[in-house]
Amino acid sequence: MTEMRSTDAPAAPDAPTRRAAVVCSAIALAVGLLEIAAGVVFWYLTSVDTSDDPLVGIGYVFAIALAAPGMLGVVLAALGWLLARRTAGLGLAIAALVVAAGPAMLYLWLVVPWF
Repeated sequence: MTEMRSTDAPAAPDAPTRRAAVVCSAIALAVGLLEIAAGVVFWYLTSVDTSDDPLVGIGYVFAIALAAPGMLGVVLAALGWLLARRTAGLGLAIAALVVAAGPAMLYLWLVVPWF
């Protein structure tokens, strides 16, 4: 029978791809949750509006257009975080960041003149 020997070698540091996947996933989660919250606010403000303007209903479209990429970004970010030790985790995290940051970048492009 062989003996198991203990070594006092230090633990290996996290791989750079794992760290990148976790960072991208965290940013995508934050942006995605903010987009979902903004979509909920748009939906609420549209539903409590009592005016008879026919364009009021477009608020629901804005809410869905903002919250849908946020939800997809949150799902992809969660999968990227769970699979951060694998190569697919970094790909999922980057995809989540791109999907979640899309509406935010579009908003900045439309509102901020120097962006």
